[in-house]
Amino acid sequence: MKSLDLFLLSCCLCSLGTLGGAVDAEQALMQTIFNDYYFKVRPAITPQERVVVRVGMILTSFVGLNMKNEEMSTTVVMNLEWTDYRLSWKPKEHDGIEVLRIPSGKVWRPDIVLINNNDGQSDVALHVHVQVYSNGRVTWTPPALYCSSCGVKVEFFPFDWQNCTMQFRSYTYDATEIELQYALDSQGREIREIQLDEAFSESGEWHIRHKPCRKTLNDDKYEDMTFFLIIERKPLYYIINIIIPCILITIIAIFNFYLPPDAGEKMGLSINVLLTLTVFLLLLADKIPETSLGVPMIVNYIMFTMILVTFSVILSVVNLNLHHRSPNTHLMPMWVRMIFIYLLPPYLCMRRPKVEKPLYLEMVPRREKKIVAISKVADEYFIRKPDSSVLFPKPNRFQADGMCTDMRKFIDGPSTYLSLPDELKSAIEAITYIAEALQAEKDYVAMKEDWQFVAMVVDRMFLWIFVVFTTVGTLAIFSNASQNLIPLDPFKAP
Repeated sequence: MKSLDLFLLSCCLCSLGTLGGAVDAEQALMQTIFNDYYFKVRPAITPQERVVVRVGMILTSFVGLNMKNEEMSTTVVMNLEWTDYRLSWKPKEHDGIEVLRIPSGKVWRPDIVLINNNDGQSDVALHVHVQVYSNGRVTWTPPALYCSSCGVKVEFFPFDWQNCTMQFRSYTYDATEIELQYALDSQGREIREIQLDEAFSESGEWHIRHKPCRKTLNDDKYEDMTFFLIIERKPLYYIINIIIPCILITIIAIFNFYLPPDAGEKMGLSINVLLTLTVFLLLLADKIPETSLGVPMIVNYIMFTMILVTFSVILSVVNLNLHHRSPNTHLMPMWVRMIFIYLLPPYLCMRRPKVEKPLYLEMVPRREKKIVAISKVADEYFIRKPDSSVLFPKPNRFQADGMCTDMRKFIDGPSTYLSLPDELKSAIEAITYIAEALQAEKDYVAMKEDWQFVAMVVDRMFLWIFVVFTTVGTLAIFSNASQNLIPLDPFKAP
Protein backbone atom coordinates (compact mmCIF):
# COMPACT_ATOMS: atom_id res chain seq x y z
CA MET A 1 0.00 0.00 0.00
CA LYS A 2 2.82 2.37 0.81
CA SER A 3 4.61 1.49 -2.41
CA LEU A 4 1.43 2.44 -4.38
CA ASP A 5 1.22 5.80 -2.63
CA LEU A 6 4.86 6.49 -3.36
CA PHE A 7 4.30 5.64 -7.03
CA LEU A 8 1.38 8.03 -7.34
CA LEU A 9 3.30 10.78 -5.61
CA SER A 10 6.25 10.35 -7.95
CA CYS A 11 3.93 10.54 -10.98
CA CYS A 12 2.42 13.80 -9.76
CA LEU A 13 5.83 15.31 -9.20
CA CYS A 14 6.93 14.29 -12.70
CA SER A 15 3.82 15.87 -14.19
CA LEU A 16 4.36 19.09 -12.33
CA GLY A 17 7.94 19.12 -13.45
CA THR A 18 6.93 18.60 -17.07
CA LEU A 19 4.31 21.32 -16.83
CA GLY A 20 6.71 23.67 -15.24
CA GLY A 21 9.20 22.92 -17.97
CA ALA A 22 6.61 23.76 -20.70
CA VAL A 23 5.76 27.04 -18.99
CA ASP A 24 9.42 27.90 -18.64
CA ALA A 25 10.00 27.09 -22.30
CA GLU A 26 7.15 29.36 -23.45
CA GLN A 27 8.32 32.15 -21.19
CA ALA A 28 11.82 31.83 -22.53
CA LEU A 29 10.50 31.84 -26.10
CA MET A 30 8.39 34.92 -25.43
CA GLN A 31 11.35 36.75 -23.96
CA THR A 32 13.45 35.79 -26.95
CA ILE A 33 10.84 36.93 -29.46
CA PHE A 34 9.92 40.22 -27.82
CA ASN A 35 13.47 41.14 -26.83
CA ASP A 36 13.87 43.59 -29.72
CA TYR A 37 10.23 43.65 -30.92
CA TYR A 38 8.30 46.90 -31.39
CA PHE A 39 4.63 46.35 -32.21
CA LYS A 40 4.14 49.71 -33.96
CA VAL A 41 6.63 48.93 -36.72
CA ARG A 42 5.36 47.32 -39.93
CA PRO A 43 6.82 43.79 -40.35
CA ALA A 44 8.59 44.40 -43.67
CA ILE A 45 12.17 43.44 -44.36
CA THR A 46 12.68 46.48 -46.61
CA PRO A 47 10.71 49.75 -46.76
CA GLN A 48 9.56 48.92 -50.29
CA GLU A 49 8.19 45.52 -49.38
CA ARG A 50 4.43 45.19 -48.97
CA VAL A 51 3.00 43.13 -46.14
CA VAL A 52 0.42 40.65 -47.41
CA VAL A 53 -2.72 40.65 -45.26
CA ARG A 54 -5.39 38.07 -46.01
CA VAL A 55 -8.93 39.08 -45.02
CA GLY A 56 -11.87 36.73 -44.63
CA MET A 57 -15.21 36.72 -42.85
CA ILE A 58 -17.39 34.09 -41.17
CA LEU A 59 -21.04 35.07 -40.75
CA THR A 60 -22.47 33.73 -37.52
CA SER A 61 -25.79 35.59 -37.45
CA PHE A 62 -27.72 37.96 -39.68
CA VAL A 63 -29.42 40.17 -37.11
CA GLY A 64 -31.55 42.14 -39.55
CA LEU A 65 -31.94 45.14 -41.81
CA ASN A 66 -33.42 48.29 -40.34
CA MET A 67 -35.29 49.81 -43.29
CA LYS A 68 -36.06 53.00 -41.40
CA ASN A 69 -32.43 53.77 -40.53
CA GLU A 70 -30.98 51.95 -43.57
CA GLU A 71 -28.73 49.91 -41.31
CA MET A 72 -27.68 46.26 -41.51
CA SER A 73 -26.69 44.43 -38.32
CA THR A 74 -24.54 41.30 -38.47
CA THR A 75 -22.53 39.17 -36.09
CA VAL A 76 -19.33 37.95 -37.71
CA VAL A 77 -15.91 36.48 -36.99
CA MET A 78 -13.11 38.20 -38.87
CA ASN A 79 -10.36 36.03 -40.27
CA LEU A 80 -7.13 38.02 -40.59
CA GLU A 81 -3.75 36.53 -41.47
CA TRP A 82 -0.33 38.01 -42.18
CA THR A 83 3.34 37.13 -41.77
CA ASP A 84 5.65 38.77 -39.24
CA TYR A 85 9.18 37.55 -39.78
CA ARG A 86 10.18 38.88 -36.34
CA LEU A 87 7.90 36.34 -34.67
CA SER A 88 9.50 33.23 -36.11
CA TRP A 89 11.61 30.63 -34.30
CA LYS A 90 12.95 27.14 -34.61
CA PRO A 91 10.75 24.66 -32.71
CA LYS A 92 13.64 22.31 -32.05
CA GLU A 93 15.39 24.96 -30.03
CA HIS A 94 12.33 25.62 -27.87
CA ASP A 95 11.09 22.20 -26.79
CA GLY A 96 9.11 21.69 -30.01
CA ILE A 97 6.72 24.61 -29.49
CA GLU A 98 4.89 25.22 -32.78
CA VAL A 99 2.38 27.91 -31.84
CA LEU A 100 2.04 30.70 -29.32
CA ARG A 101 -1.08 32.59 -28.23
CA ILE A 102 -0.18 36.17 -27.55
CA PRO A 103 -2.37 39.13 -26.53
CA SER A 104 -3.29 41.10 -29.63
CA GLY A 105 -2.08 44.35 -28.11
CA LYS A 106 1.52 43.08 -28.03
CA VAL A 107 1.93 42.43 -31.77
CA TRP A 108 1.64 44.51 -34.90
CA ARG A 109 -1.83 44.54 -36.48
CA PRO A 110 -2.88 45.95 -39.84
CA ASP A 111 -5.66 48.05 -38.19
CA ILE A 112 -8.28 46.93 -40.70
CA VAL A 113 -11.63 48.36 -39.70
CA LEU A 114 -15.16 48.70 -41.09
CA ILE A 115 -15.36 51.93 -43.07
CA ASN A 116 -19.11 52.17 -43.69
CA ASN A 117 -20.14 51.67 -40.07
CA ASN A 118 -23.37 53.31 -39.01
CA ASP A 119 -22.91 53.58 -35.24
CA GLY A 120 -19.35 54.82 -34.87
CA GLN A 121 -18.04 51.40 -33.81
CA SER A 122 -15.59 50.38 -36.52
CA ASP A 123 -13.44 48.01 -34.44
CA VAL A 124 -14.09 44.44 -33.35
CA ALA A 125 -16.10 43.58 -30.29
CA LEU A 126 -13.44 41.53 -28.45
CA HIS A 127 -9.67 41.67 -28.85
CA VAL A 128 -8.86 37.98 -28.56
CA HIS A 129 -5.33 36.58 -28.60
CA VAL A 130 -3.49 36.14 -31.86
CA GLN A 131 -2.02 32.79 -32.83
CA VAL A 132 1.64 32.99 -33.84
CA TYR A 133 3.26 30.02 -35.62
CA SER A 134 6.93 29.17 -35.74
CA ASN A 135 7.25 30.26 -39.39
CA GLY A 136 6.06 33.79 -38.52
CA ARG A 137 2.47 33.33 -39.71
CA VAL A 138 -0.01 35.25 -37.54
CA THR A 139 -3.76 34.59 -37.48
CA TRP A 140 -6.35 36.66 -35.69
CA THR A 141 -10.06 35.72 -35.51
CA PRO A 142 -11.86 38.30 -33.37
CA PRO A 143 -15.68 38.31 -33.12
CA ALA A 144 -17.52 41.49 -34.06
CA LEU A 145 -21.01 42.98 -34.10
CA TYR A 146 -21.18 45.36 -37.04
CA CYS A 147 -23.86 47.93 -37.86
CA SER A 148 -23.11 48.93 -41.44
CA SER A 149 -24.95 51.43 -43.59
CA CYS A 150 -27.00 49.92 -46.40
CA GLY A 151 -28.72 52.02 -49.05
CA VAL A 152 -32.26 50.65 -49.37
CA LYS A 153 -34.25 50.59 -52.61
CA VAL A 154 -37.94 50.75 -51.78
CA GLU A 155 -39.56 50.66 -55.25
CA PHE A 156 -40.55 46.99 -55.06
CA PHE A 157 -41.23 46.73 -51.32
CA PRO A 158 -42.23 44.15 -50.02
CA PHE A 159 -41.10 42.08 -53.04
CA ASP A 160 -37.64 43.60 -52.97
CA TRP A 161 -34.04 42.52 -52.62
CA GLN A 162 -31.19 44.58 -51.21
CA ASN A 163 -27.47 44.73 -51.88
CA CYS A 164 -25.69 45.54 -48.61
CA THR A 165 -21.95 45.84 -48.29
CA MET A 166 -19.32 45.86 -45.57
CA GLN A 167 -16.23 47.74 -46.64
CA PHE A 168 -12.96 47.06 -44.79
CA ARG A 169 -9.81 49.10 -45.13
CA SER A 170 -6.61 49.84 -43.23
CA TYR A 171 -6.80 53.28 -41.67
CA THR A 172 -3.04 53.71 -41.61
CA TYR A 173 -1.43 51.83 -44.47
CA ASP A 174 -2.09 52.39 -48.16
CA ALA A 175 -1.53 50.05 -51.08
CA THR A 176 2.22 50.73 -51.13
CA GLU A 177 2.64 49.34 -47.63
CA ILE A 178 0.17 46.47 -47.31
CA GLU A 179 -1.51 44.25 -49.88
CA LEU A 180 -4.98 42.89 -49.14
CA GLN A 181 -5.70 39.40 -50.42
CA TYR A 182 -8.44 36.83 -50.04
CA ALA A 183 -8.32 34.33 -47.21
CA LEU A 184 -7.30 30.74 -47.91
CA ASP A 185 -9.06 27.50 -47.07
CA SER A 186 -7.45 24.33 -45.73
CA GLN A 187 -6.42 23.34 -49.26
CA GLY A 188 -4.79 26.66 -50.06
CA ARG A 189 -7.56 27.97 -52.36
CA GLU A 190 -8.80 31.52 -52.18
CA ILE A 191 -12.13 32.10 -50.45
CA ARG A 192 -13.97 34.73 -52.50
CA GLU A 193 -17.17 34.80 -50.47
CA ILE A 194 -18.45 35.11 -46.94
CA GLN A 195 -18.39 31.81 -45.10
CA LEU A 196 -21.32 30.71 -42.98
CA ASP A 197 -20.76 29.45 -39.47
CA GLU A 198 -21.89 25.94 -38.61
CA ALA A 199 -24.37 27.38 -36.10
CA PHE A 200 -25.75 29.95 -38.55
CA SER A 201 -29.55 30.17 -38.66
CA GLU A 202 -31.38 31.99 -41.42
CA SER A 203 -33.41 35.10 -40.67
CA GLY A 204 -37.19 34.90 -40.69
CA GLU A 205 -37.47 37.97 -42.93
CA TRP A 206 -34.48 37.76 -45.25
CA HIS A 207 -32.93 35.06 -47.40
CA ILE A 208 -29.25 35.36 -48.36
CA ARG A 209 -28.92 34.80 -52.12
CA HIS A 210 -25.31 35.86 -52.77
CA LYS A 211 -22.40 36.63 -50.44
CA PRO A 212 -19.33 37.40 -52.56
CA CYS A 213 -16.35 39.58 -51.71
CA ARG A 214 -14.14 41.69 -53.92
CA LYS A 215 -10.89 43.60 -53.59
CA THR A 216 -10.80 47.11 -55.02
CA LEU A 217 -8.19 49.83 -55.31
CA ASN A 218 -9.46 53.36 -54.72
CA ASP A 219 -8.20 56.58 -56.22
CA ASP A 220 -6.56 57.48 -52.94
CA LYS A 221 -4.27 54.41 -53.24
CA TYR A 222 -6.01 52.55 -50.44
CA GLU A 223 -7.13 49.00 -50.98
CA ASP A 224 -10.56 47.86 -49.85
CA MET A 225 -11.93 44.41 -49.20
CA THR A 226 -15.69 44.65 -49.70
CA PHE A 227 -18.05 41.91 -48.57
CA PHE A 228 -21.47 41.84 -50.27
CA LEU A 229 -24.67 40.45 -48.82
CA ILE A 230 -27.38 40.26 -51.46
CA ILE A 231 -30.54 39.45 -49.54
CA GLU A 232 -34.09 38.80 -50.69
CA ARG A 233 -37.10 39.63 -48.55
CA LYS A 234 -39.58 36.93 -47.59
CA PRO A 235 -42.90 38.69 -48.31
CA LEU A 236 -45.26 36.30 -46.55
CA TYR A 237 -45.63 38.53 -43.48
CA TYR A 238 -46.64 41.54 -45.57
CA ILE A 239 -48.93 39.49 -47.81
CA ILE A 240 -50.88 38.14 -44.83
CA ASN A 241 -50.96 41.28 -42.71
CA ILE A 242 -51.18 44.11 -45.23
CA ILE A 243 -51.83 43.12 -48.85
CA ILE A 244 -54.69 40.66 -48.31
CA PRO A 245 -56.52 42.99 -45.84
CA CYS A 246 -56.16 45.85 -48.34
CA ILE A 247 -57.64 43.69 -51.11
CA LEU A 248 -60.55 42.69 -48.85
CA ILE A 249 -61.15 46.33 -47.91
CA THR A 250 -61.17 47.22 -51.61
CA ILE A 251 -63.78 44.54 -52.26
CA ILE A 252 -65.93 46.02 -49.47
CA ALA A 253 -65.55 49.45 -51.07
CA ILE A 254 -66.69 48.02 -54.42
CA PHE A 255 -69.79 46.43 -52.91
CA ASN A 256 -70.74 49.86 -51.62
CA PHE A 257 -72.37 50.28 -55.04
CA TYR A 258 -74.54 47.22 -54.34
CA LEU A 259 -75.88 48.72 -51.11
CA PRO A 260 -79.41 50.20 -51.56
CA PRO A 261 -79.49 53.99 -51.13
CA ASP A 262 -82.42 53.71 -48.73
CA ALA A 263 -80.19 51.78 -46.32
CA GLY A 264 -78.57 55.07 -45.31
CA GLU A 265 -75.07 53.58 -44.94
CA LYS A 266 -73.48 54.22 -48.33
CA MET A 267 -71.54 57.28 -47.24
CA GLY A 268 -70.62 55.81 -43.87
CA LEU A 269 -69.24 52.64 -45.43
CA SER A 270 -67.11 54.53 -47.95
CA ILE A 271 -65.66 56.89 -45.34
CA ASN A 272 -64.88 54.00 -42.96
CA VAL A 273 -62.99 52.21 -45.74
CA LEU A 274 -61.06 55.40 -46.48
CA LEU A 275 -60.07 55.75 -42.82
CA THR A 276 -59.01 52.10 -42.65
CA LEU A 277 -56.67 52.53 -45.63
CA THR A 278 -55.22 55.62 -43.97
CA VAL A 279 -54.39 53.54 -40.89
CA PHE A 280 -52.59 50.96 -43.08
CA LEU A 281 -50.61 53.76 -44.72
CA LEU A 282 -49.52 55.06 -41.32
CA LEU A 283 -48.40 51.56 -40.30
CA LEU A 284 -46.22 51.31 -43.40
CA ALA A 285 -44.70 54.72 -42.74
CA ASP A 286 -42.92 53.29 -39.66
CA LYS A 287 -41.17 50.62 -41.72
CA ILE A 288 -40.22 52.47 -44.89
CA PRO A 289 -37.30 54.92 -44.96
CA GLU A 290 -38.14 58.57 -45.45
CA THR A 291 -36.87 58.95 -48.99
CA SER A 292 -38.07 60.66 -52.13
CA LEU A 293 -36.02 58.47 -54.45
CA GLY A 294 -38.86 56.00 -54.94
CA VAL A 295 -42.36 55.05 -53.88
CA PRO A 296 -42.89 51.48 -52.60
CA MET A 297 -45.12 49.19 -54.60
CA ILE A 298 -47.44 48.53 -51.68
CA VAL A 299 -47.84 52.28 -51.08
CA ASN A 300 -48.75 52.68 -54.76
CA TYR A 301 -51.41 50.02 -54.29
CA ILE A 302 -52.83 51.64 -51.15
CA MET A 303 -52.89 55.04 -52.85
CA PHE A 304 -54.61 53.47 -55.87
CA THR A 305 -57.19 51.95 -53.54
CA MET A 306 -57.68 55.25 -51.72
CA ILE A 307 -58.30 57.01 -55.04
CA LEU A 308 -60.91 54.40 -55.94
CA VAL A 309 -62.60 54.77 -52.56
CA THR A 310 -62.54 58.57 -52.91
CA PHE A 311 -64.31 58.28 -56.26
CA SER A 312 -66.68 55.84 -54.61
CA VAL A 313 -67.62 58.50 -52.05
CA ILE A 314 -68.16 61.11 -54.76
CA LEU A 315 -70.23 58.75 -56.89
CA SER A 316 -72.27 57.74 -53.85
CA VAL A 317 -73.19 61.39 -53.38
CA VAL A 318 -74.24 61.61 -57.03
CA ASN A 319 -76.21 58.38 -56.75
CA LEU A 320 -78.06 59.55 -53.64
CA ASN A 321 -78.91 62.78 -55.45
CA LEU A 322 -80.41 60.80 -58.33
CA HIS A 323 -82.26 58.46 -56.01
CA HIS A 324 -84.03 61.21 -54.09
CA ARG A 325 -85.08 63.31 -57.09
CA SER A 326 -88.78 63.91 -57.70
CA PRO A 327 -90.88 65.38 -60.52
CA ASN A 328 -91.40 68.48 -58.40
CA THR A 329 -87.71 69.40 -58.56
CA HIS A 330 -86.26 67.71 -61.66
CA LEU A 331 -87.54 66.81 -65.11
CA MET A 332 -85.91 63.69 -66.51
CA PRO A 333 -84.25 64.42 -69.87
CA MET A 334 -85.15 62.12 -72.71
CA TRP A 335 -81.52 61.02 -73.23
CA VAL A 336 -81.34 59.92 -69.58
CA ARG A 337 -84.48 57.85 -70.06
CA MET A 338 -83.17 56.42 -73.31
CA ILE A 339 -79.78 55.37 -71.90
CA PHE A 340 -80.46 54.37 -68.29
CA ILE A 341 -83.95 52.89 -68.58
CA TYR A 342 -84.02 51.27 -72.01
CA LEU A 343 -80.43 50.83 -73.24
CA LEU A 344 -78.16 49.87 -70.31
CA PRO A 345 -80.32 47.60 -68.06
CA PRO A 346 -80.28 44.57 -70.42
CA TYR A 347 -76.48 44.70 -70.59
CA LEU A 348 -76.22 44.98 -66.80
CA CYS A 349 -78.55 42.01 -66.24
CA MET A 350 -81.23 44.25 -64.72
CA ARG A 351 -84.96 44.04 -65.26
CA ARG A 352 -87.82 45.89 -63.60
CA PRO A 353 -90.64 43.81 -62.10
CA LYS A 354 -93.09 46.06 -63.95
CA VAL A 355 -92.07 45.88 -67.56
CA GLU A 356 -91.64 49.32 -69.06
CA LYS A 357 -93.16 49.94 -72.46
CA PRO A 358 -90.65 50.66 -75.19
CA LEU A 359 -90.22 54.31 -75.85
CA TYR A 360 -91.56 54.18 -79.38
CA LEU A 361 -94.86 52.76 -78.06
CA GLU A 362 -95.17 55.43 -75.41
CA MET A 363 -94.75 58.19 -77.95
CA VAL A 364 -97.71 57.16 -80.16
CA PRO A 365 -99.49 60.13 -81.71
CA ARG A 366 -102.70 61.35 -80.18
CA ARG A 367 -105.86 60.06 -81.77
CA GLU A 368 -107.72 62.57 -83.83
CA LYS A 369 -111.06 63.77 -82.66
CA LYS A 370 -113.96 61.69 -83.70
CA ILE A 371 -116.52 63.95 -85.15
CA VAL A 372 -119.78 62.26 -84.55
CA ALA A 373 -122.72 63.69 -86.30
CA ILE A 374 -125.56 63.69 -83.88
CA SER A 375 -128.97 64.65 -84.96
CA LYS A 376 -130.57 67.60 -83.17
CA VAL A 377 -133.78 65.67 -83.00
CA ALA A 378 -132.21 63.20 -80.62
CA ASP A 379 -133.04 63.13 -76.97
CA GLU A 380 -131.95 66.23 -75.00
CA TYR A 381 -130.20 64.13 -72.31
CA PHE A 382 -127.92 62.05 -74.48
CA ILE A 383 -125.19 60.37 -72.46
CA ARG A 384 -122.38 58.42 -74.11
CA LYS A 385 -119.49 56.56 -72.58
CA PRO A 386 -116.29 58.56 -73.20
CA ASP A 387 -113.18 56.73 -74.34
CA SER A 388 -109.92 56.60 -72.40
CA SER A 389 -108.68 59.78 -74.05
CA VAL A 390 -111.61 61.60 -72.49
CA LEU A 391 -111.37 60.25 -68.91
CA PHE A 392 -107.56 60.47 -68.80
CA PRO A 393 -106.46 63.73 -70.34
CA LYS A 394 -102.80 62.58 -70.72
CA PRO A 395 -102.32 59.23 -72.45
CA ASN A 396 -98.86 58.91 -70.86
CA ARG A 397 -96.62 60.83 -68.46
CA PHE A 398 -94.31 61.97 -71.23
CA GLN A 399 -96.98 63.78 -73.31
CA ALA A 400 -97.10 67.56 -73.07
CA ASP A 401 -100.06 69.27 -71.49
CA GLY A 402 -101.15 70.84 -74.78
CA MET A 403 -101.72 67.45 -76.35
CA CYS A 404 -104.34 66.27 -73.89
CA THR A 405 -108.10 66.05 -74.46
CA ASP A 406 -110.06 68.57 -72.43
CA MET A 407 -113.37 67.28 -71.07
CA ARG A 408 -114.67 70.82 -70.69
CA LYS A 409 -115.33 70.88 -74.42
CA PHE A 410 -118.30 68.67 -73.67
CA ILE A 411 -119.56 71.33 -71.33
CA ASP A 412 -118.94 74.60 -73.16
CA GLY A 413 -117.96 73.14 -76.53
CA PRO A 414 -119.04 73.98 -80.03
CA SER A 415 -122.42 73.24 -81.40
CA THR A 416 -121.36 69.87 -82.72
CA TYR A 417 -121.71 68.52 -79.21
CA LEU A 418 -124.93 68.15 -77.33
CA SER A 419 -125.60 70.62 -74.60
CA LEU A 420 -126.00 69.04 -71.20
CA PRO A 421 -127.96 70.07 -68.17
CA ASP A 422 -126.23 71.81 -65.28
CA GLU A 423 -126.32 68.71 -63.05
CA LEU A 424 -124.34 66.67 -65.61
CA LYS A 425 -121.98 69.54 -66.17
CA SER A 426 -121.09 69.60 -62.47
CA ALA A 427 -120.65 65.83 -62.43
CA ILE A 428 -118.39 65.92 -65.45
CA GLU A 429 -116.30 68.69 -63.86
CA ALA A 430 -115.92 66.62 -60.71
CA ILE A 431 -114.99 63.53 -62.72
CA THR A 432 -112.49 65.55 -64.70
CA TYR A 433 -110.87 66.87 -61.48
CA ILE A 434 -110.67 63.39 -59.97
CA ALA A 435 -109.20 61.94 -63.16
CA GLU A 436 -106.59 64.69 -63.34
CA ALA A 437 -105.66 64.21 -59.68
CA LEU A 438 -105.34 60.44 -60.08
CA GLN A 439 -103.31 60.84 -63.23
CA ALA A 440 -101.04 63.41 -61.55
CA GLU A 441 -100.46 61.11 -58.59
CA LYS A 442 -99.77 58.18 -60.87
CA ASP A 443 -97.33 60.24 -62.93
CA TYR A 444 -95.58 61.49 -59.77
CA VAL A 445 -95.09 57.97 -58.42
CA ALA A 446 -94.00 56.70 -61.83
CA MET A 447 -91.44 59.48 -62.34
CA LYS A 448 -90.05 59.00 -58.82
CA GLU A 449 -89.70 55.28 -59.48
CA ASP A 450 -87.95 56.11 -62.75
CA TRP A 451 -85.39 58.26 -60.92
CA GLN A 452 -84.84 55.46 -58.39
CA PHE A 453 -84.36 52.96 -61.19
CA VAL A 454 -81.88 55.28 -62.89
CA ALA A 455 -79.94 55.44 -59.59
CA MET A 456 -79.92 51.63 -59.42
CA VAL A 457 -78.62 51.39 -63.00
CA VAL A 458 -75.88 53.93 -62.24
CA ASP A 459 -74.92 51.96 -59.13
CA ARG A 460 -74.73 48.70 -61.06
CA MET A 461 -72.77 50.32 -63.87
CA PHE A 462 -70.16 51.72 -61.47
CA LEU A 463 -70.03 48.37 -59.65
CA TRP A 464 -68.79 46.64 -62.81
CA ILE A 465 -66.53 49.54 -63.74
CA PHE A 466 -64.85 49.44 -60.32
CA VAL A 467 -64.50 45.64 -60.48
CA VAL A 468 -62.66 45.95 -63.79
CA PHE A 469 -60.51 48.87 -62.66
CA THR A 470 -59.60 47.23 -59.34
CA THR A 471 -58.70 43.90 -60.96
CA VAL A 472 -56.64 45.43 -63.74
CA GLY A 473 -54.95 47.93 -61.39
CA THR A 474 -54.06 45.29 -58.81
CA LEU A 475 -52.57 42.97 -61.44
CA ALA A 476 -50.72 45.84 -63.11
CA ILE A 477 -49.15 47.04 -59.85
CA PHE A 478 -48.09 43.68 -58.45
CA SER A 479 -47.04 42.22 -61.80
CA ASN A 480 -44.03 44.57 -61.70
CA ALA A 481 -42.62 42.42 -58.90
CA SER A 482 -41.87 39.69 -61.45
CA GLN A 483 -39.40 42.05 -63.13
CA ASN A 484 -37.39 42.57 -59.94
CA LEU A 485 -35.19 39.51 -60.30
CA ILE A 486 -31.90 38.95 -58.51
CA PRO A 487 -29.02 38.67 -61.00
CA LEU A 488 -27.33 35.31 -61.20
CA ASP A 489 -23.94 37.01 -61.32
CA PRO A 490 -23.87 39.91 -58.82
CA PHE A 491 -20.89 41.53 -60.55
CA LYS A 492 -22.29 41.32 -64.06
CA ALA A 493 -23.93 44.50 -65.34
CA PRO A 494 -27.58 43.98 -66.33
